[in-house]
Amino acid sequence: MSLRIETLSKSFDGGASVLREVSLTVHDGEFLALLGPSGSGKTTLLNSIAGLLTPDSGRLLLDGEDITHIPAGQRRFGMVFQSYALFRHMNVAQNVEFGLRVLKGNARPSKAGRRARVAALLDLIEMSDLGDRYPAQLSGGQQQRVAMARALAIDPRLLLLDEPFSALDAQVRQSLRSSVRDLQRKVGVAAILVTHDQTEAFAIADRVAIMNDGVIEQIGSPDELRQNPGSPFVRRFLEAGA
Repeated sequence: MSLRIETLSKSFDGGASVLREVSLTVHDGEFLALLGPSGSGKTTLLNSIAGLLTPDSGRLLLDGEDITHIPAGQRRFGMVFQSYALFRHMNVAQNVEFGLRVLKGNARPSKAGRRARVAALLDLIEMSDLGDRYPAQLSGGQQQRVAMARALAIDPRLLLLDEPFSALDAQVRQSLRSSVRDLQRKVGVAAILVTHDQTEAFAIADRVAIMNDGVIEQIGSPDELRQNPGSPFVRRFLEAGA
């Protein structure tokens, strides 16, 4: 899977541009972080990739196919939100199964197939014995792992993570970052993480795109960014977060 973003621009209600001709390529199996201060455009970019927002101009190409105007529900992207967005009236197993149950036509597995997929995912997130519990009975870290399993259930072409660790305390955040990275590697799906936390981005990502005022200031591996900041903004931003 390769996602190519070509000169994407977006503004709201005729105001200033939130994204300004952003171009970026996400490679197969890559973990990419969008890092930047509040208001830099990273969440708008993620929502445009997800199909939750329609850009004013530019294109999104998935393996060469133009998906710019394809509805979010037809892109088969997995999303994990800051709020987890678990269904409170469903237990863990039902939450994980939800995406499989709403698939259309031949894409929807049989009941037995769905159960097998859920069991495999609960084993993957090390929660095989907690399938009958409800979200209110879980810790924040456990809820986040369930949200990850639900996003992975549909065998997504791309995994999108919007500030998924920000509601957790520091110790849980560090542990969960490692778990999410391990899961992503095991499954082999490309992932995009939005975060304002430099430590988080550098710990989890293969490459980091630093955003400022609707543009990508610099993109590279954590080592490349540390050793060769490409602009005064990048240098100041990295020094402030060090």
